[in-house]
Amino acid sequence: MLEASKVEEEVIEAQINALQEASKIIRKTRSIITAFNTNIDALHFLKSGELEDIISRFNGKTLRESMINPPNKIVKEEDFLAGLLLSMETGRGMEWIIESEDTFEWIEENFPTDEYRMGGLAGILANVLARLKVSKIYPHVASLSDLQAKLFFKGESIKIPVTKGEFLSFESPSRAVRQDDEPLIHHIFEYPAGLRVKLNGELITPSSNRFIATWDEKNTRLHIDESFLEGTKEIIRDVDLAVISGYHMMRESRHFTRKDCFKKIEFTKNLFEEWKKHSDIKIHLELAYFTDLEILSYVLKLLNRTIDGLGLNEDELIQCINSLGNRELYARINENPNPKNLLDGMLYLATTLDLKNIVVHTRELCIAVSKKPAQKNLLNALALGNSIAAARAVTGKYCNLSEILNVLKEGRLHISEEGLKSFNAIAKKLRNKGYRLSGKFSAENDKCKLWVMPTATYKKPLSTVGLGDCFTAGYGLLAY
Repeated sequence: MLEASKVEEEVIEAQINALQEASKIIRKTRSIITAFNTNIDALHFLKSGELEDIISRFNGKTLRESMINPPNKIVKEEDFLAGLLLSMETGRGMEWIIESEDTFEWIEENFPTDEYRMGGLAGILANVLARLKVSKIYPHVASLSDLQAKLFFKGESIKIPVTKGEFLSFESPSRAVRQDDEPLIHHIFEYPAGLRVKLNGELITPSSNRFIATWDEKNTRLHIDESFLEGTKEIIRDVDLAVISGYHMMRESRHFTRKDCFKKIEFTKNLFEEWKKHSDIKIHLELAYFTDLEILSYVLKLLNRTIDGLGLNEDELIQCINSLGNRELYARINENPNPKNLLDGMLYLATTLDLKNIVVHTRELCIAVSKKPAQKNLLNALALGNSIAAARAVTGKYCNLSEILNVLKEGRLHISEEGLKSFNAIAKKLRNKGYRLSGKFSAENDKCKLWVMPTATYKKPLSTVGLGDCFTAGYGLLAY
């Protein structure tokens, strides 16, 4: 087993090298599209004892039963509490959609917002990339209220397509505000590791994470703004990368059927194919937590040969395997999501989907796989993604390259014992599978090349929200 200090040293070295590479790539990058989900995150930081008074108003046995058989959506107040408590008990990040305005108002009344932040992959990535000084970013914004516009990074790099009559222009968010648009609010409940809640015994959170309760009628239908569609036609020849997400939010409802969900996915596939007719654009799909696995399955199968790469975390990996129908592997990983089983899941996805690369990023480590011939050294992509996320965890803000470098040199980041164990377990399994080690963090066989890197983490992150999106921003810049 490798020593933590040695691995830590090599990880930090890889991250510093990745920052140097990023500086060159950013100067060459013409523009990036981020789509489709932009929203407003209303953060509430859960405190010890806060939930117990509220839980006491409900039947604890009923809540526990809902945690065992989760509804995966929020219609009534008990659904919300069951989802929040389930996330806290497992330490897994989850997102459930609110389907009742009365319940939405009850949540707002009982859990006042501590802070508003930019939310949604498209919006967060736009801000991260702007801080990294990418010259032009075109985010999709389904509803551009005044509050939403204020949450974008100030500067000249973020541009929103705006249509006035027959004229199309690209404006800063503050100049593109649509006065009639309503704010799309996602309530984020952040909890620390070790938080205790009495519920038929005592629940103790195993790790820090968050539960998201979303009230968002546009993004839950994957609404796409017409000006965005027209604007991308104008600029697509100068776009190098599109990072896409938001499919996980779609829901079947009275006014939006399952057939409508599938049609919207088909529409985006046609849109991406049209982009590729006029550009060398690369398209990265970042998954999130799906509550409808049929929609996830349709996304994976339909977009398989249209997108270039896929990003996901360990929970989303388990969902993918389930949605693609491998019951034996799903049951094994779901019961025991240890590093060896996650590696098997990753390799299954790599052989099932026809993509240039796939990356799984977790709290402790990340794994990327590329079919041969590998076009890029994905070690740089992993290292940059990790360093951007780590700087966010340490500082609580989105950092530029020099600020990230300072964080790396301060010595506050460390490889966790769990991360090192996971790294060594995967390295051993790869050797047993006949992979040849081809570098400090890589291995290969005749069909593919893998990169495995433990993450340098910060014990007390100022925020867990957006860390995955920070990773995706850095990974996307150097992976394609």
